[in-house]
Amino acid sequence: MGSKKRELTGAERAAAFLLSMDKEAAANVLKHIDESVIVEVVEAMGHLNPALANTEGQRGLEREFVRAITRPQSSRVRSEAELKRMLEQTLGSAQAAALHDKINQRLLHQRPFLPLEKRSAQDLAKVLGEESPGVIALTLAHLDPAQAAEVMAQLPAEQSLGVVQRMAGLVPPPFETLSAISKELTRRLDALAALPAPPDPARRLKTVAEILTHSNPTVEKSVLDGLTAADSAVADSIRNLMFTWDDLADVDKRNMQKILAAVDTKTLAIAMKASPPPVEANIMGNLSQRVREMVKDERELAGPMPMAEVLKVREEVMKAVRTLMESGDFKPAKAGEALVT
Repeated sequence: MGSKKRELTGAERAAAFLLSMDKEAAANVLKHIDESVIVEVVEAMGHLNPALANTEGQRGLEREFVRAITRPQSSRVRSEAELKRMLEQTLGSAQAAALHDKINQRLLHQRPFLPLEKRSAQDLAKVLGEESPGVIALTLAHLDPAQAAEVMAQLPAEQSLGVVQRMAGLVPPPFETLSAISKELTRRLDALAALPAPPDPARRLKTVAEILTHSNPTVEKSVLDGLTAADSAVADSIRNLMFTWDDLADVDKRNMQKILAAVDTKTLAIAMKASPPPVEANIMGNLSQRVREMVKDERELAGPMPMAEVLKVREEVMKAVRTLMESGDFKPAKAGEALVT
């Protein structure tokens, strides 16, 4: 037998009904709700059941409340800031703040690791990586499975194995323990966020590439030759950044045809998958009708492919471009350089 559908609570019905109204009318109704249930109603407004956020759900509410609404509006989940403003408008700042704190306390009892739910998996992995398998297991068990999986993927394999073993036999500790762990992890995450971002090597290389792109050919050659002698891998990375796949959109007809002559149709067909429209237009516009049809056929035959494979094939095209650049057969226009005919 299928599982029985959960009965909606009165607070959920009231919340959905209030959220279908404009803010002023909702505030006026909220003013008359008994203080003993207002916490549940406002809490339900922040976590609206999806079953109530569509037209059918609204019609059910209309029947229950016997309200004659010609064209019902769909309820929507309000932001925390909107709910806070509605409470302040209804109850005044002091009472709204007290009620807001009470709601947060209730949420924390239900989800003690709530402050961690909006943190990045990368930051969580950094902080949790220094903890024992038991603490990591306890924390991940209280997070959304997708978020927990992202964090787990960034931990060392041996550490992940220990965490999974702990999760399998996890016995939840008292709320006070969960709260203390959550607060300490939140403190450390805040401290991590306050640290200056580590330098990004890729960004530095991109900056060098942009500087050389704006330099005259003599300076460019001198710098790249010096870099090649000192560190050929760095020099190659900079060369790759100086002319990218997207730059093919701006290559003139004569040079584009030189590039295309060095690439076979199958490679070209795969490389163009998910390509920016300006790049594809420039490539296709410089092919003969016969070759264009061949490329289209090859692309269709290849079918859907992982982007990683497409990028690998694009690199073959870019190697051909760099070979032409190094031989002097292709010189891309410098940034800001005027072209004349």
